[in-house]
Amino acid sequence: MSVSPLSALCSPLILAAADMPEPTSYAALGWIIAGVFGIVGLANQGMALWDRLFPRATPPAHELYATKEELQQAKEEHQASDARIEKRFEDWMEQQQTQHTENMAKLDETIDRFAAWQLTMERALGVIGTKADIALEAKSGGRRA
Repeated sequence: MSVSPLSALCSPLILAAADMPEPTSYAALGWIIAGVFGIVGLANQGMALWDRLFPRATPPAHELYATKEELQQAKEEHQASDARIEKRFEDWMEQQQTQHTENMAKLDETIDRFAAWQLTMERALGVIGTKADIALEAKSGGRRA
């Protein structure tokens, strides 16, 4: 009994085909499901390898960088905010200038009143001093010490 190389190669295939379950059996269905899970697992491992070789940027570029429209909108909002701040500052400066002018006018009025009071006091003291000098002269009989 001589075995040809072709028959030696074909005999395991024939035996393997003989062990295969019927295509409509539950065993065949189980092998199909196992095969699908194997393919999905292989794809998952392939994706994990791809992510390790070529990592994604975190955070993504669309979260880091603004578009031209977003930049223009932010610029306009900033300019509007600056205009509001400048308007409030100008109003505040005008209010401070008005208040300063009013305070200076009150200070000038107070200084004028104080000067008038001081002049009145000086005049009154001068009259008292003169009357005192006259009284002392009259009492001493015309001699001064």
